[in-house]
Amino acid sequence: MAPRGITLYHSPASRAFTAYWMLEELGVPFRVKTVDIRKGEQKAPEYLKLNPAGKVPTVVDGEAVISENPAICIYLADRYGYGTLAPRIEDPRRGAYLKWMVYSTAVVEPVRALHSAGLRLPPPNPGEFGSGFGEFEDMLRVLREALSGRRYLLGAEFTAADVMLGAVISMSLYDKELPEDPVLLDYNARLTCREAYQRAADATWPKWLFEAS
Repeated sequence: MAPRGITLYHSPASRAFTAYWMLEELGVPFRVKTVDIRKGEQKAPEYLKLNPAGKVPTVVDGEAVISENPAICIYLADRYGYGTLAPRIEDPRRGAYLKWMVYSTAVVEPVRALHSAGLRLPPPNPGEFGSGFGEFEDMLRVLREALSGRRYLLGAEFTAADVMLGAVISMSLYDKELPEDPVLLDYNARLTCREAYQRAADATWPKWLFEAS
């Protein structure tokens, strides 16, 4: 199915890397419009019409407007990589695929942020529910168990779930928000050597960022 004209609204050195990498993996043509979040351009009225949250990335594909990285990855993979980067609906792996898409931002991102800030939510009172995303150690255990002994999240085949969760893990390792665990490092090494990853990194991560680190 031919693309209808994809535009990625993107800011350098931001979470928009994930959407950029997804598009590179799919090999579909797309345009890039820079929204410089360091200058506050994400709060401009014309951009807020596309993404009222004032965040990047946003993807526009014809009349479809999609924000939030997991939603972007699911949409793009289903539309342009269905059956390859996205397991088909009848594929028993589809459930795990969707789980990892959600887990990346519903669990890994908030848990790592709290941990990096030195914050720990108090345990719930008897009869009350705790936080929905759990503890840092639990999150690490889940990632290790999922990736140990397998090449990618669903096994031997790379999918868009590896783009979504892999981007979060890759950036977290770079920012030292995740420990240099051998399982995570090995997985990240398999991702970063992919040509699509490298093209996205070259396009979205300014060289001065690495020179200053």
